[in-house]
Amino acid sequence: MPELPEVETLRIQLNQYLLGLTIRKVEILKVKSFKGEGKQVIGAKIVRVQRFGKMLVLVLDSNFSLVIHLKLTGQLIYRGERQPAKIEVVDPMLFTLPNKHTRVIVYFTSGDKLFFNDMRIFGWMKIVKSQISNLKSQNLSLKLKISDVNDLVENLGPEPFAIDGKEFYRIIHESSRPIKIVLMDQEKISGVGNIYANDALFLSGIHPKTPASNLSSDEAIKLHKNLVKILKDAIRWRGASEQHFRDALGQMGEVQKHFYVYQKDGENCPNGCGEKIERMKLGGRGTFFCPK
Repeated sequence: MPELPEVETLRIQLNQYLLGLTIRKVEILKVKSFKGEGKQVIGAKIVRVQRFGKMLVLVLDSNFSLVIHLKLTGQLIYRGERQPAKIEVVDPMLFTLPNKHTRVIVYFTSGDKLFFNDMRIFGWMKIVKSQISNLKSQNLSLKLKISDVNDLVENLGPEPFAIDGKEFYRIIHESSRPIKIVLMDQEKISGVGNIYANDALFLSGIHPKTPASNLSSDEAIKLHKNLVKILKDAIRWRGASEQHFRDALGQMGEVQKHFYVYQKDGENCPNGCGEKIERMKLGGRGTFFCPK
């Protein structure tokens, strides 16, 4: 599933490619993948792309916004005048769009297009009512009517970037669940998933099963620092593409070249301690750690 760095990569790119474009048509190829009436956003201009945890919001200059959740296999691929002359697309399925996994196509008056692909059909695009203030300001703020997004935004915890180590400690210290599960609880800390939880815990020398409430303040602050570092590095590398994620141009990210322990079971520990990385299931997810 795309996590914070992958969705942030898309936000950065789509802000570059979609800003100022006016929606001409929304073609819904899979009804399950789109919630709302496409005609509600026709004629609206995209003024900003924002991210809430793992969700993207195409902010429009109307009374609506378009919320997108990629879930497990969702992709947002841009094609149009603003794309670079040379892009490195390695997936044959992305050579020609739409393809058999394309669920929604957003057409713009400029001729540009945004393709929403989703192999597993768990992701969605949803039109929601929204209120925008300070539209001409760099500090544009967006208020989504929570009832329209099923409380998803309201229930999101803060992102690691938005808090300091002390606040991070306060949040996780409330739970006696394994620290890895707490890190992935979107109501506690938003945007963090399996890849980055594994590697941040490894860098911090914390076993994934450790009860969150058992961490000292110093341990929590160190974990927060490493989590922020890993997430920032992952954004710089444009996300992880070991499975389905591709950036807005259809290119692979490079985080998978820099994993510390994620999917490294059986390999030597990067710390050179002589142990091999082990794998276990925790909360139903593959969990990777050094036993030492």
